[in-house]
Amino acid sequence: ISMNLKIQITILLIFSLVSMNVAQQELKWTSIHDIKDSLKVKEKPILIKIETDWCGFCKKMDNEVFPYKKVVKELNKNYYYVKLNAESQEQILFNDTTYKYAIYPGSKKGVHQLAKKLGTQNGQIKYPTIVLLNSKLEVVKLLDGYLPKSHFYYWLVE
Repeated sequence: ISMNLKIQITILLIFSLVSMNVAQQELKWTSIHDIKDSLKVKEKPILIKIETDWCGFCKKMDNEVFPYKKVVKELNKNYYYVKLNAESQEQILFNDTTYKYAIYPGSKKGVHQLAKKLGTQNGQIKYPTIVLLNSKLEVVKLLDGYLPKSHFYYWLVE
């Protein structure tokens, strides 16, 4: 084998290993519609991130907290994780109940009933809200608002 070919093979191997490592460190969010089937395969807690398109702290969590290596490793290993847009217009069947978007009285705006059910604390919902459910779909922990990556990691594992 020529020296040039050895170099090309080495570069290709290094690139492949780096690509595999990057792929393993990426979160693969689960659809809320797939949770029931996923729980049949393996029971794990579910993390639901309730967000909106206009929420700056929701985007900040996506950019700073969820790519954090320790968070990715913990979530990939021990949780199902779902993003729920609180302003989604779609109907969602969750825990044998159908939830839909509901407009506030006297307004053009509203909130998805599932986001309201899971994320309301003290009569209001804040964005982002992180809800931790057990495998029976019961709320065990709720975080409303933004946490920096290291604080979020410790909130997740405590």
